[in-house]
Amino acid sequence: MAVPDEPETDPITDYLLNTFRNIARGRRFISSMAGAFPLPLAAREISDWLEAHPPAMSRREIDEVVYTLDALCLEADEESKS
Repeated sequence: MAVPDEPETDPITDYLLNTFRNIARGRRFISSMAGAFPLPLAAREISDWLEAHPPAMSRREIDEVVYTLDALCLEADEESKS
């Protein structure tokens, strides 16, 4: 199966995806005897990133996108374990 080309994006989408990727690098995990499990991103992780890298848009918009992408990623991770 051929890998499809990535869809074209605009600068705002690029900014939001890049912001999510960098915030997610600071994700916390909980460890137990069963393994390590990712925790949802918290407002603190978003704030830490945005303090170091001033946002190009409103915090409300960034939060909405980051939390939505995070939920999708955690859901996909959970499905891959099933």
